Parts: sequence; C-alpha cells; structure tokens
Amino acid sequence: MKELIRETVTQAIVASEHNWSDSLQGRYYDAPLVQFAAGDDPIFTEFKRIIGPWHKTPQEAYEAGHGDGSWHGGTVVSWVMPWSRGLRDCNRACTEHPSVEWTKAYHVASKLLQKQVRAVLLQELQRCGVRGVAPADAGWFSIMDAPDGKTSPWSERHIGYAAGLGSFGLNNAFISGKGMAVVLNSVVIDAVLEPDRRAAAHHRADCLHFTTGGCGACIRRCPVQAISPQGHDKNRCMRFGYGPESVLLAKERGVEGPAGCALCQVGVPCEYRNPSTHRAAH
Repeated sequence: MKELIRETVTQAIVASEHNWSDSLQGRYYDAPLVQFAAGDDPIFTEFKRIIGPWHKTPQEAYEAGHGDGSWHGGTVVSWVMPWSRGLRDCNRACTEHPSVEWTKAYHVASKLLQKQVRAVLLQELQRCGVRGVAPADAGWFSIMDAPDGKTSPWSERHIGYAAGLGSFGLNNAFISGKGMAVVLNSVVIDAVLEPDRRAAAHHRADCLHFTTGGCGACIRRCPVQAISPQGHDKNRCMRFGYGPESVLLAKERGVEGPAGCALCQVGVPCEYRNPSTHRAAH
C-alpha cells in the first residue's frame, strides 16, 4: 500500500500537464518525497498547544468529512514537492521580488497541481477500499488571523514534521531531505500503515543557525528584513509576499492571486538538501 501511494503521488506530480514551464523548458516540481505518520500519534494533539486549539487532529479532519464516529484509526500521508533546478536557479537570481517563473509556479501549485494530486491519490485509494480526506480541500479549511500572524486549522509544515520529512528553519520554512525549496501536501486515510520515524531530535534540528550558531543566509536573502537572528516576522513576510502590492505584481505577470516570494528558500545551504545530514556525512 505504501509503495502504491508513493508511485501514485509521484506520477500525479511529474506527469501532470500543469507541471510544465515553457520558459524553463522543464518541470516546475520534481519527484516528491512521501512519508507516513500514525493517525493517533500524540504529536497531533500537541499541535493544538503549539499552533492553537483550532488545529485539527487527523481524527477530527477525517470525521469532518465522513461523520462522527467514522474514524477507527488510520494514517497521515505527507509529501514534499521539490522545486526543479530551473525554478530554483531563476528565483535565486532575484533579490527584490520573486521571478516571473516562480510566481507562475506558485499559482500552478496552489490553484491546480496540489489539488489535482490530492484528488488522484484519494481516487486511487478508494478503488482499493480505502477512504480518506484532503484537509486543504475541505470546507472547514481557511487561512485565519492569529496573534502572531496568519494560521490555519491544518499546517502542512507541521504535518510534514510529524511524518518525519524534516524540521523548521530560522525563517519558519521547512527543511526536508530535498531541502527547503519545496511545497508540502497531505491527506488523511483510514488504512493503518507503518509510520516513518522522526529522525530530527527537535523541531529546529536541521537548521544550521540553531545547530552551529552561524549561517543566517536566509536573513540576507529576505528583501523586507522579515527574518532576524531572533526569528521570523510572519506579518511582515505575509504583507510582502501575499498583500495588495503582491497581488498587483502577479496581475502584471498575467497571474491571478499573489506573486509569492520564497526568496529565502534559495541561495541558502538548505536550498536543495538537508545541511545537517550533509554535515554528518562528511
């Protein structure tokens, strides 16, 4: 079952008609990393304290779609879609705004590709008698205001951490085995599968700033000083990447929605690999 899931997600990403850039002459996103978390892992309850009481557990997400009492255990499937080298190269060359290609890639991922991959996976599993839900597509999902900035009832980054895909950087982006230049996704299913181990000792374990006291490359990459040695100013970051001026920039580029940013996810040691793993191997 796990191999079927990995193959289905991979093919849905790499073969999608949406996952192609004429200007890059290649894909926006490469083959994913897919991992699994137990649906009853206590960490999901802990997220209600870390993120907020509004964050749903896998059981709550599943029962919101299939009814109270429908959950009898299951698995959270989480995956990262790594940016292609061409996409990383063009955004790395930018310093004030994201590249045109990245704005288009962000639009493709958020509006088309991610939803398509989730739907394809759930349809394939349904043929095998497995039911599931895609929290990001649920009617209860929304981006909400919280005291420290925007939040949601289902954080793909935290779900990725629970599944052992990586940990968090100084800029609050997610450092996976394919680096930080990735997009995260997940579904909850009612099949009980063997979970993957969380290799990270803690939620900052793969960030060089926290493990060596140095680096800070993402600080220098941010065009609006939203990152400092003290952490990430989520509100300033969101205003720049997703506010009215960003929406206007996207419109000028022929894209509906914000232009995004993610400049701090390239031109850094964790761009396309986990730097802590790399250091350990050498």
